Amino acid sequence: MTTALHAIAFKARSHPRHRFQNLYGLLNSNLLYQSWGQLNKQARPGIDGVTTEAYRQSLPQNIHRLHQRLCDKHYRTQAIKRVLIPKGNGKQRPLGLPTVEDKLVQQSVAQLLQSI
Repeated sequence: MTTALHAIAFKARSHPRHRFQNLYGLLNSNLLYQSWGQLNKQARPGIDGVTTEAYRQSLPQNIHRLHQRLCDKHYRTQAIKRVLIPKGNGKQRPLGLPTVEDKLVQQSVAQLLQSI
């Protein structure tokens, strides 16, 4: 857990009624790198076709660009890839596959919110 997340967790424990503002600003490169370590690297690619292995090939540049888009508030989630997986009873169940970057941002936001 990053220092910023530790500080937020401490503030949340010591001041339970405190309302946090501008958590968006805490989505920094360190948190994105930490979230990268927690992603399932065997997950199937999303609609853009980018695998975690392909994303890892240029990880510093990819995280830098993602962080820049987050800072500039230009980040937009991509469409979810819909696939059907078989169920035990012979039917199929729809499953949504987000892109690697969307998973990375989701994991970062989840860590941030869990610290509160």
